[in-house]
Amino acid sequence: MDHQIREDRKPQGRKKLTAERAAYFQLVQQGYSNKEACRIVGINPRTG
Repeated sequence: MDHQIREDRKPQGRKKLTAERAAYFQLVQQGYSNKEACRIVGINPRTG
């Protein structure tokens, strides 16, 4: 899986949020830590 950190920090809407959550959970299932998965997906670990 190719990872890219999102540069645009503007809200992306409900579909984008769902896609980010799916990507986050996939990374966690693959063994990434919460912090690392959040960094890769581009979400804040506190609010993610």
